[in-house]
Amino acid sequence: MAAGAAGLLIATAPATDGSAAAALPLEGTTVLGRLLDQLHTLGLRTAWVLTRPQWREAIDAIARESGMDVRVVVSADLVGDLRVAAEVSGEAPGTLLVARADVITHREALAGLLADPRIVSGVLVGPGSARTGWCFRARSARRRIVSAGSPFHRVRNSNFSFLGFLKVDRRDREALATAARRLAELAVDRPEAWQDELDRKAAEWRLERWRAAQGDDPPPAPEPADWPGLPLDAAAEAYVALRRRVAAEDAVSLLLVGLVRGDVELAASRLREFYYARPSSEADVRRSLDEMSAIDEDKVALNSAVKAVDGFFTTYFVSPYSKYIARFCARHGWTPNQMTTVSMGIGVLAALAFAWGTRGGMIAGAVLLQAAFTIDCVDGQLARYTRTFSKLGAWLDSVFDRGKEYLVFAGLAIGATRGFGQDVWVLAASALALQTARHTLDFTFAVGQRGVVDATPQMPLEHPADVPVRGGVPADPEDAEAGADAALPPEPQRVARPTLKQRVVRLARVCLRQLGRLDRSRWGRWAKRVVVLPIGERFALISLTAALFSPRVTFIALLAWGGFATFYSLTARLVRTAAR
Repeated sequence: MAAGAAGLLIATAPATDGSAAAALPLEGTTVLGRLLDQLHTLGLRTAWVLTRPQWREAIDAIARESGMDVRVVVSADLVGDLRVAAEVSGEAPGTLLVARADVITHREALAGLLADPRIVSGVLVGPGSARTGWCFRARSARRRIVSAGSPFHRVRNSNFSFLGFLKVDRRDREALATAARRLAELAVDRPEAWQDELDRKAAEWRLERWRAAQGDDPPPAPEPADWPGLPLDAAAEAYVALRRRVAAEDAVSLLLVGLVRGDVELAASRLREFYYARPSSEADVRRSLDEMSAIDEDKVALNSAVKAVDGFFTTYFVSPYSKYIARFCARHGWTPNQMTTVSMGIGVLAALAFAWGTRGGMIAGAVLLQAAFTIDCVDGQLARYTRTFSKLGAWLDSVFDRGKEYLVFAGLAIGATRGFGQDVWVLAASALALQTARHTLDFTFAVGQRGVVDATPQMPLEHPADVPVRGGVPADPEDAEAGADAALPPEPQRVARPTLKQRVVRLARVCLRQLGRLDRSRWGRWAKRVVVLPIGERFALISLTAALFSPRVTFIALLAWGGFATFYSLTARLVRTAAR
């Protein structure tokens, strides 16, 4: 983080023995002490630690042992927590990190959020599994958080869990203070809908414990109305009671909801394979340390340098070894921009080899083109591994990617004339025009979709649901509990015979559901990525056809596959747009 960054760490969660979970002992320090040390190495110099009056002395002792300027603040309840957050937001210099203080995780997981300059304001997110520890769900679209959950708010179609680390840039701190003050006002006399939502979540947690106690042959699940009365043993009852108490005082999740519904742009930093836990007892701490010690942090950091979503060819034929080249470059002080330049240089050599016009030249060009693509993957992996991002680097990567490809087209056309007696300049120009049009369409569609996401209206903070309902009928089946209090005026009565527009929308939704079914299959997801001919598959196609056949075959293959990819992409986007 930039110099002057500060943190607000909220140590209000109790442990099972009644002490502060953040003060649980951990290898000569405490959970909070370890977290403070990690944040100090990431650039934080000032921190406020918010805790309860009965834990003030223990937290003070931890603060004195820290190498940071730590100020301990006491609050009696959630309302006070939110008011303190508003005050700190006004006082803190620079970027502010708002976080839970009772978390055990890898330093590199935090660095992914705090040290990445591409994330101006953002959150740490992870999978919705048990290991992420009593976290609430959220949803992102087009790299922006569009919905967030809390003890009193639900999320429709969530795709990750919020892990309790919220990075707020200087320009968004006023929005944070405004959201905190508004949430504090609501928390003084909680809306009835808030209490109903917390009760609903507590009933779900009770159902989880009840199912876990039924063994391998559980009876049919009872009706939701019966969940609050399900019988549990003493340990399960204590678990549900503690989880509800911790949830009811989760100020960090509420602040995230406040920012999202205040239209603040927040990016997501993913946990990936790093460890994360929220221990509530000394036994939990010991178990967490054992589990974390089994993880090689550098190996996970290296794996995390590889894109989470990439093409089939890149994922299985390049990234398994290119990441080790990236680590070698990092250890020898090479920069991503240097690797981008090297990749461009190799691409020029590949174009010259293709232009030679011999079979040996075609084979050499194919090999060089693959080497150029590998180094092109290395530059991004090196940037993510070392977190050395820059606008110049992004520009160079984009320009050199297109430059390599178009030079190779020219080299193949020259080689076809010199060595194969083929005039393929029209084919080469057509392939270049098609690829340029595809890049333009991809860019404009992404911009348009981002505009739609940015323009999506948010619900007021007092409403648990994140989408409106009409006339008491939910706008989405998953929001059946939204309630009439979030209702809009009833829709006009529909005519008996659907209009042409309604028929088109219905057909588009049917097609979209069919496309969505591919995502349920691993091979279906890969097929969708391959069919659009991403750069890895495109360069592999050029290399293979040029080495084995002739430039004419290469351009015909590019135009055939590229044309189908364009048709597929346009059709899918039109269907998605019409289905709204």
